[in-house]
Amino acid sequence: MKRPIGFAVSMLTSAAVWAQALPVPVPGGTVIPPLINQFFPGDVAVGFDGPNAEPGVITNFSGVTAIGYTSGTATDNRGNSYQVMTDIRVFQGNYVGAVPTATGTTSAKGHATFVEI
Repeated sequence: MKRPIGFAVSMLTSAAVWAQALPVPVPGGTVIPPLINQFFPGDVAVGFDGPNAEPGVITNFSGVTAIGYTSGTATDNRGNSYQVMTDIRVFQGNYVGAVPTATGTTSAKGHATFVEI
């Protein structure tokens, strides 16, 4: 491994989701700016938050969550090797989020599918 690959996170959603309530992140965990608080379920001995850590990233969420970790190596077109680790999550269901208003925010229900890569 010549260089470690950094961790990247992106939330992909449809425009319809943002017309609804914005999801509110879970408190605690590792904060990934600007909107994600993350827990990493897995073995504490290798740096995760324990087997019972919260896999979701949205507060007041009721639905289905799927999570997968992958790891391996990759080689670029110059022959440089990289260690690659991914954390992929999918959430689908109902949630209570926040809707921005002129004086702050108000609560509102939403339904969406979120993909985090």
